[in-house]
Amino acid sequence: MIRHAMRTLCAATLVAAPLVLTATPAQALTSCTVNGRPVSGTTVSGTAGSDYISCGALGVGDRVDGLGGSDSIVISGLVAGTVDGGTGSDFITANVGTSGSGRILGGADVDFISVGPNAGTVDGGLGVDFCRVASGNPPVNC
Repeated sequence: MIRHAMRTLCAATLVAAPLVLTATPAQALTSCTVNGRPVSGTTVSGTAGSDYISCGALGVGDRVDGLGGSDSIVISGLVAGTVDGGTGSDFITANVGTSGSGRILGGADVDFISVGPNAGTVDGGLGVDFCRVASGNPPVNC
């Protein structure tokens, strides 16, 4: 009887262990300030006007949207998510750089983008844009 119980317990462990290993991790939480006010979540948005947005690292699936206006967006950590300046003349800085999944998009109008090592995508978008990457993938539409 004890042997049968032990076999059942071992078999259940072998079935449950792979389920634990393949579980989807919790979504990262981005912590930022928008115009001096703390904001957190997987998507952080500015306003229709000009904004100053400052964030730490952006995980995969995290997004910062400047929306309209001339925004200043500063990312102090690695960008694995997406930064989108939106419409307006934006200043976007990500000196630590991007991972392979990281995307920095200037959007429409004249944008100034400065990025450290770029393993992802830096795209100035529509308009006359100035983009600088320290190394890695060259920017497009700049």
